[in-house]
Amino acid sequence: MWKPLEFYILQSGSLLYRQNMTSFVYKVPFGNVSTLLTKPANNKNISDFPYKYVISEATYCSNRSDLYIINLVGTAPWEVKARNRIRRLWANETYRPLTGFSTLFIIGQTTDDQMMEEVKLESSKFRDIVLIDVVDSYRNLTLKTLVLLHWVESYCDNVTWVLKSDADVFVNPFRLSRYLKKTQVMNRKWKHTLVCKRRGPALPCRSDCPHAKWRVTYDEYPGKKYPAYCQGPGYVIPRCMVRALYNAANKTHPFKMEDVYYTGILPQKIKRGTIKQNIANRFPWRPTAWQNSFVHKDIMILELDRRLGRGASTLVWSNILKEQGLVLEVNNVTIDIETTEDSSGS
Repeated sequence: MWKPLEFYILQSGSLLYRQNMTSFVYKVPFGNVSTLLTKPANNKNISDFPYKYVISEATYCSNRSDLYIINLVGTAPWEVKARNRIRRLWANETYRPLTGFSTLFIIGQTTDDQMMEEVKLESSKFRDIVLIDVVDSYRNLTLKTLVLLHWVESYCDNVTWVLKSDADVFVNPFRLSRYLKKTQVMNRKWKHTLVCKRRGPALPCRSDCPHAKWRVTYDEYPGKKYPAYCQGPGYVIPRCMVRALYNAANKTHPFKMEDVYYTGILPQKIKRGTIKQNIANRFPWRPTAWQNSFVHKDIMILELDRRLGRGASTLVWSNILKEQGLVLEVNNVTIDIETTEDSSGS
C-alpha cells in the first residue's frame, strides 16, 4: 500500500553523464522502492553540494549593502533576449535603492561550445550570471532550484526574501517590496510563510495528461494528491527557510515537478513553509488587458504572453515608473513609449 504524500527513490538507478555535465534519468520499477525522496542521506551540511559552479558570482550580495529581495531567474543559455529585457526593466540596478531588489540568472550548460562562450562573455559584461555544470533542460529545472537554494545559503546572507521566477515572468519590484514589508508587520509567522499563487492540494497529472512534461507515474509519485504548493513561475521564500529546504532536498534526483517539490513536499517534510500566503489576486493568469493592470490593481507578478505583441513589457514598465514618479531612460535619454518597440518580443 502506498503512503500518501511520500515519494520514494531507487536504491540504485541509471545515471547519465554528458561531457562532465550532469543529467539524470531514473527508471523506477513498480514496488522496487526504498528511501524517502525527502531524506537528504549524507547531505546534512550545506557544503555537501554535488555540482560545480563554473561562474559563482560569490560576492554579488556582499557587494550590495541595501538588499532586501534577491531574485534568481532560471534561464537557458540561449534566452539572451529575455535576460536583456529583464536587465533593462525591473532588474535595472538604478531602482535598487528604492526597492532593495536585485536579480541574478541561473544558467545550465549545453553542448554548444560557441553558445557557452557567449554566455561567459555576457557574464563578464554584466556580472549577474551563475553558471552551473548541469545540463540545461526542462527536466533539470528542479536541479536549478537546488542550485538557487545552495547559492543563497552560501553567498547571500544579507537579504530577507528570495524570489524565484521564470524568464517569462514580469515583476513589479516596488509593490512587491512594499507588500513583503507589510507582511513582516502583519503576519507573525512570516518566517514560516511562502508568498505565492497557491494551488492545491491537487491531483497529479497521470497517464491521460495532455502535457507530457507534467505527466507523473505512480512510481514517481504514489500519493493521491500533491500537498498545497506554489505555482512555479514565481514564488517568494523567507531567507531564513533556505537552509532547511536545501538540507531536506535530495541532491541528485529530486522530484521533477519543481514547484510541487520545493514548495509543497519539502515544506511538509520540514514542517515550515506549509503556510501559503496567497497572492493570486496580485498574480493573475495572463489577463487580456494587462497593460493597465499594474497601474489600476495591486499586481506584483505577471506571466508574459507572446500574444501581447512587441513593446508590451516596456509599456507596462513605463506605467509602473510613472506611478512611482519616475521615467524610463536609456543612456540618459527619456524614452517615448508610444513609439518604442521592444525588440525582445514582450
